[in-house]
Amino acid sequence: MTGTSEAQQQQLQTNRHLLPQTVKPKLYKIQLEPELEFSEQNGAQEKKDLKFQGKANIELEIISPTNCVTLHALDLEMKEAVVELKDSKLIKAQNISYDNEQQTATITFPETLSQQVVIHLEYTGTLNDQMVGFYRSSYKGPDGETRYMATTQFEPTDARRAFPCWDEPAIKAVFEITLIIPPDRDCLSNMNPVSEHINESGKKVVQFQKTPVMSTYLLAFIVGEFDFIEDKTTQGIVVRVYTLKGSSELGRFALQVAVKTLTFFAEFFDIAYPLPKMDLVAIPDFAAGAMENWGCVTFRETALLIDPANSSTVARSRVAEVVAHELAHQWFGNLVTMEWWTHLWLNEGFATWAADLAVDHLFPSWGTWLQFVSSTFSAALRLDSLESSHPIEVEVKKAGDVNEIFDAISYCKGASVIRMLANYLSLESFQKGLQVYLKRFSYKNAATDDLWNVLEEVSGKPVFSMMSLWTRQTGYPVIQVKHKQGSQWIFEQTRFLSSGCRAEQTAETSTLWIIPVGAISSSKPTEIRYFLLKGNKEEMDGVFGKEEEWFKLNANQSGVYRVNYPLSIWEKLRKPVQDCVLSSTDRLGLSMDSFALCRAGMTPTASALDMMASFENETDYNCWVDLISNFDSLHSVFGKTDESRHLMERFFRHILRNIAHQLGWKAAQDEEHSVSLLRPKVLRALVDYKDANTLSTAKQLFEQYIHNKESVVADLRGVVMAAAVSDGGRNEFDQVKHIFETATLNEEKVRCLQTLGLTPHVSLMKEALEWGWQHVRYQDYIYLVSSIGSNPKGVELVWEYMKEHWNALYERYGKGNFMLTTFIRACTAQMTTQMEADQVEAFYQTKRVEGCERTIRQCVERIRVSAKWFERDEKATKEWLQRYVKDHNC
Repeated sequence: MTGTSEAQQQQLQTNRHLLPQTVKPKLYKIQLEPELEFSEQNGAQEKKDLKFQGKANIELEIISPTNCVTLHALDLEMKEAVVELKDSKLIKAQNISYDNEQQTATITFPETLSQQVVIHLEYTGTLNDQMVGFYRSSYKGPDGETRYMATTQFEPTDARRAFPCWDEPAIKAVFEITLIIPPDRDCLSNMNPVSEHINESGKKVVQFQKTPVMSTYLLAFIVGEFDFIEDKTTQGIVVRVYTLKGSSELGRFALQVAVKTLTFFAEFFDIAYPLPKMDLVAIPDFAAGAMENWGCVTFRETALLIDPANSSTVARSRVAEVVAHELAHQWFGNLVTMEWWTHLWLNEGFATWAADLAVDHLFPSWGTWLQFVSSTFSAALRLDSLESSHPIEVEVKKAGDVNEIFDAISYCKGASVIRMLANYLSLESFQKGLQVYLKRFSYKNAATDDLWNVLEEVSGKPVFSMMSLWTRQTGYPVIQVKHKQGSQWIFEQTRFLSSGCRAEQTAETSTLWIIPVGAISSSKPTEIRYFLLKGNKEEMDGVFGKEEEWFKLNANQSGVYRVNYPLSIWEKLRKPVQDCVLSSTDRLGLSMDSFALCRAGMTPTASALDMMASFENETDYNCWVDLISNFDSLHSVFGKTDESRHLMERFFRHILRNIAHQLGWKAAQDEEHSVSLLRPKVLRALVDYKDANTLSTAKQLFEQYIHNKESVVADLRGVVMAAAVSDGGRNEFDQVKHIFETATLNEEKVRCLQTLGLTPHVSLMKEALEWGWQHVRYQDYIYLVSSIGSNPKGVELVWEYMKEHWNALYERYGKGNFMLTTFIRACTAQMTTQMEADQVEAFYQTKRVEGCERTIRQCVERIRVSAKWFERDEKATKEWLQRYVKDHNC
């Protein structure tokens, strides 16, 4: 297929569950008064019922005369609805009806409205504890008592939980927020306050400036107790990091990154940041990593706060990436917004790509674009190799469907396609196109085609015809390379599927892409030759001469595709890998492709193991990220008996021995960023693969850490905890649990949760699950569940736990954020048999799974792919391992 036609696109749009277009909001004046304390007399019984009182005065433009106004409202009770006409005449609503499925309220009036009006609404809502809409987050006050802040998370469709509104991204308006709060609390919103006074009830009333024209999902308001630090950009924009009291200095690194990043994007996009300030706010209870609310970005604490003495290099990288991602949204998403959720990738794919562009600019020694390949690019290819994947432009019909597309397709494949296009056009030409696009659609909405048309206009290249294939089709190609004769080669493209299946293709249904191919070869390993592959099969002569020992397509992994060579070429490619003749990116690409192809049954697993063995002298962090991930997959699929498991662990330990020896346990002064990332990665792998020396050293360090937290650097704390718990018992388990309970830095708490599930004792895993449900923050509980789910001894337990507690999990996590799908993936990640796939499929057929359907299909498909792989290659894999272990005496 060659993409969706314009007629088909229009038909898809008519299927969307949209509000009637009879009226359009121009200005919202919202007043909110949240309760922040539970009534003492009712105590715990009231803890689900903190309320907020709201008033909304909304200026409406009447598009066509009507006596009904339908707008979004969810979990709100409207007490009054009145329309004010231009002559100040008031018309009271005749009826207010609710449609819970559509999440709307329809207000009926006794007269037809035919002019500009203001609708006055009074309502009550619940300040929930589920991290959606207008919700509460808990923290400890100076007296040690639990206190609550009120905060928001409106993307994608939860502004309707805070105030009645037209909650669609294309219905932009201006917002004026007023908050009524206790006098000892502070409040923040998208804009700066313009007035503040104490009312007759002793409450503080804070009114904020009007916002620019914007979408509902980008609105934010927060009430709490904060400290902050601040700085200014070179353009004079005030940037602040807000934290709980006493923690503001932990925001210093994020502040530095934010100030420089805002300046970088203003220059790169050639558009000044349009708001007067930028707040970055740490929220204790937060479902996502961060949220790009215009001018008031909210973060999970671990995505914003860095303690120089106790934060790891990974955490520092993560904070830089997340801050840059959210600030990229201030242009891509906020200034120019997708016209509907189908084009979510215009927000998330671009922000992911632009974040790495900014981080690479700020920290050029970090090797950000190489990390892009090992993380973002790799994640995209993994998910998009499933038949149950979806196109980048995926049609979304209703609110319940939106959360499932906040995934590796919208973020990672979107970013990878952008990187491919920028490389094809040149960064300079691509940048000029982005500048034109952003200026043309400022304060408006855009669709994917709008971007392609602008880039084609600026570059003069056929962007639309090429790129629409990449965004409207599911999947990506694998190029099959075949030798015809002499210097003649055949290049054939088909969709790559991890199942190895090839869908039947006809001229009408054939899935084809226009592929920009870059190639290198043995005679000129640093010189890239480019060509476009347009058909499903093309013969080429002279691209690679007879004298070439080897060649590699997809140089620098710039294209979103895999390559399969004849086995003779795969064999020859091992030497340039072993000798590091190829760049780190190209070595990484060969590792990724060889493993994916064997998993799909397109090459023997033995061929991938041969390629793995070629990396025994590897020193690059990103190559090791992929290799260790592949080790883990092999261990999970083929390690079903003690003999097979021990063979694999001996092989893995042998491959890791050289790099482990080079790295040691102590960091050199001023060592490279990537080395600081690599050391814990390698040592943790050796702990997992039962290396006796590594376990012994790590457990000794753990004992030191128990008595002196400064004795182990932050980068290695996860390693030593993992060693202690995985090779220990009740004592070590309780010690890590105590570290969790006494830690003040949330990063340290997360490290503990990621470790507790590694215990070899099922009874302790059960205890951890019950304890975590009661005592761990909702958003962090997934770390504990994932930890147990990754433990071979915990796979069955965590699945039984999910089945038994599904209703409670759905109640806690199924209200609109994407955390429930994360639980499903965590509980099925290590399943590898057809029987397990059948069980998962059967269980969810009987349960309420709105918003999780695609995730369940993907999990089942992954399990079946693993089962097929085991059935196909178990005997040959075991024989290869036996030979390797014997030949290398390991």
